[in-house]
Amino acid sequence: MRTTTLTFRQHCLSVVFLIAGAVTTAFAVPPAQVLKVTTPLPPLVGPCCFSFNETVAVTEPAKPVPVVVTWSATTGFTTTTDEFVGLMVNGGPCRFYGSGSIATPGVNTLTNSTFEWIVFPGDGLSAGTNTFTLCGGAGGIFKDDPFNVFMNTLAVRISN
Repeated sequence: MRTTTLTFRQHCLSVVFLIAGAVTTAFAVPPAQVLKVTTPLPPLVGPCCFSFNETVAVTEPAKPVPVVVTWSATTGFTTTTDEFVGLMVNGGPCRFYGSGSIATPGVNTLTNSTFEWIVFPGDGLSAGTNTFTLCGGAGGIFKDDPFNVFMNTLAVRISN
């Protein structure tokens, strides 16, 4: 069998590609922790805060650690109020873990929004399976303006 000697440059490139592969794998979100909806949801109508019925789950270790929840969506065609988006952790109340307001873009206008929330063990995480459900609604407690969500992705990952 014939062996080939690698040059210094080839060794360096091999190491770079090996590291790039490891880093890419470390940041991947397992399929069970992602919900991707490519068809429009029925219009969400009501004052804040109610469940959007979109849930993802993650399995926490014996000692829970923070998780990062990311939601990206195309929304729009709302009428007059801002919309709010939060999370229900393990079936609890709708809470806001940072920014969760989508400003009204105006009639016949679409908006692309991405929110990233960090949920800590003290926010209700426990060992084993934990669920994260989108919630929210129209701005103001008495508004019933429709909130339209077209395509969206909800993902959760355990922090490193």
